Amino acid sequence: MTLAATGPWSGVYTKRSLVPVGRLAVGIALIVVWQLGTNTMGREWLPSPLDTLARIWQLAASGELARDTLVTFGEAAAGLILGGAAGAVLPFILRLSPRLMTALDPLISAAFGMPKLALAPLFILWFGIGITTKVVFVASIVFFLLFYNGLAGILSIDPRLVAMLRVAGASEWVITREIVWNTTKPFLFSGLKIALPRALSGAVVGEFIAADAGLGWYIQNARSLNDTTGVLAGAVIVTVLVMVVNAILQRVQARSLAWRPIARDMTV
Repeated sequence: MTLAATGPWSGVYTKRSLVPVGRLAVGIALIVVWQLGTNTMGREWLPSPLDTLARIWQLAASGELARDTLVTFGEAAAGLILGGAAGAVLPFILRLSPRLMTALDPLISAAFGMPKLALAPLFILWFGIGITTKVVFVASIVFFLLFYNGLAGILSIDPRLVAMLRVAGASEWVITREIVWNTTKPFLFSGLKIALPRALSGAVVGEFIAADAGLGWYIQNARSLNDTTGVLAGAVIVTVLVMVVNAILQRVQARSLAWRPIARDMTV
């Protein structure tokens, strides 16, 4: 134990022990600022942390929290799988045809710049107000995040390395599996880090527009009733949900990219 503490890894262990302390300090500071804001503005404008926590506990006890969270999480997960899978696979397909990639690039860029919220009325017209509308809305958001990150990973591959493997007799499948996939994987994880919170926020926004359940529906309903505590409680629940999902993704990324020393350093 003494040797480990004084060895070359002692600095790493010290940093790891400071991370939870720093996060706790930041959390306490935010709560203090929140309470000061409540004291300054009044509870009608900014409910206190205790009032918000009491509302969340009330929602948990009644079962509404679990119901609405599952609805929103299900919409976000389905949209992430649908749009994320398409966005992650398409760069691998376009890599096989550079001309097709060049031809589609302006079209994809134009679609990316199109405001997705403006398409919401069309989604409702096509798919109704059920879960399908929110899934498609989320998919239309996360698709581009995974696509452009995956494309960046593929474009970062040294073509000379691929040429050497082809000269050595490697098949296209081997090149894709050993070089293209392993090079692109960190880029896809970076895209997922952005896509996950966007998927949840997209599901919530979709529920603002048309829904009868979900966290977005709860927030919108509380807003219509001038229930600021309910609005803030819903926002806090969504934030915590994003933090939990992001923590799980970091664990998965650390295991998947354990062969990259920089990936381990990033999780310290």
